[in-house]
Amino acid sequence: MKRRHAIVFTYTPWTRYSVNALVAAIDKLDLIDVYVIDKLENIIPLVSLLGKKYMKLILAFSLNTIMLTYNDVLDKIIEINTVLKRNNNIIKIAGGPHATGDPLGTIKKLGFDIVVIGEGEETLSNIVETIVNNGDLFRIKGLYTLSDNKPLFTGRRKPIDLNKYLSFPIWRRMAGPIEITRGCPYGCFYCQVSYMHGFNARHRDIDNIVYHAGAMAKLGFHDIRFITPNGLGYGLTSLSDKPNIDLLEELLERLKRKVGERHGSRIFYGTFPSEFRPEHMSYEIARMLRKYVANKNIIVGAQSGSDRILKIINRGHSVSDVFNAVEALRKAGFRADVDFIIGLPGETKEDQLSNLDVMKKLVSMGARIHLHVFMPLPGTPFAFAEPGRIPKWLKKEVYRLIGKGAAYGQWIRQEEIAQKIYMLRRKGIILTGAVNYHL
Repeated sequence: MKRRHAIVFTYTPWTRYSVNALVAAIDKLDLIDVYVIDKLENIIPLVSLLGKKYMKLILAFSLNTIMLTYNDVLDKIIEINTVLKRNNNIIKIAGGPHATGDPLGTIKKLGFDIVVIGEGEETLSNIVETIVNNGDLFRIKGLYTLSDNKPLFTGRRKPIDLNKYLSFPIWRRMAGPIEITRGCPYGCFYCQVSYMHGFNARHRDIDNIVYHAGAMAKLGFHDIRFITPNGLGYGLTSLSDKPNIDLLEELLERLKRKVGERHGSRIFYGTFPSEFRPEHMSYEIARMLRKYVANKNIIVGAQSGSDRILKIINRGHSVSDVFNAVEALRKAGFRADVDFIIGLPGETKEDQLSNLDVMKKLVSMGARIHLHVFMPLPGTPFAFAEPGRIPKWLKKEVYRLIGKGAAYGQWIRQEEIAQKIYMLRRKGIILTGAVNYHL
């Protein structure tokens, strides 16, 4: 049967994991034709062609703020939406962390028609069903648009059950890290996760995770990785909960049996994108992990070597927790890679000296330092903060650590990105900051 509707997903390097989940959700509906395109320069010709074939066409973008600072990505997106604006049969929809954090700018400055606020699987599915049935889109919760040039938000929808949606469309051989947790109770002020997906963590069931991993292994994916804001938080729902070591071991043991022993695939846990919070690490947990994971290093999120800054950014742990985590990992045979963010709001030279001192002590314990620079991301409490900078004296010290093989990271590029994000706000491309959608 010839279909009258289609959707085109843009599959960029910055947002492929989220698009994987959206493609899987819309494929499963089996209501419209689904296209995936990975080059921005090919979108206008393809969509113009498809616009003649279908009665209604959806162009779906997932946006993060960092992608808008790369080369001419921003200009290409604006050009695409400007050219396609003349076609009333095409609906241009944006979602993702940038669109959720800055819905007004996404519509007014980038040229989209509708923004999906928060997670998109259920909302986009509702959009597709409504278009196919010729219904009223703005009866759907989770949408932001302009009506008579005034903002219209249809209301926050309830968080989804991850078990009802796949992490990727394995039938397309589109796969990646398996998302096992969504939402984060910590609400660090520099991070978009809690403010986009909520403060209540939701977890994919072990059976569901094992199914995903098994499907990947059968298709020849040899490295199995996971998406979670805190790898040691699996199964936990509140700030006061301690890691559930029995549940973690059940997950990893079943994964090893399913994909390791049967298919020879390797399990990577505690590496990007499944880093650990330091206060949750213990020698008991580290020793358990050694039985199941292929990685020899574990990424620990310190973010600062100053207890004062850790409080300012609402991090929820101390510097001593970082030392304890690194020592526990060392004793169990892991090397710790410790995340630091330089240039956080409120940071003084004294705090930076504390950072350097803590970094050197961690290096003496066998750790490596993974360096980042603070970026003021829309939708966070620090959206309007100054961009992070690394002073010359600290750069010299950082280069010494890098020269010894004790530090690494994209910190130089991130300093540039931070400044570009700041300039996008100065130029009025980014219009809103921390947005409260009643999380």
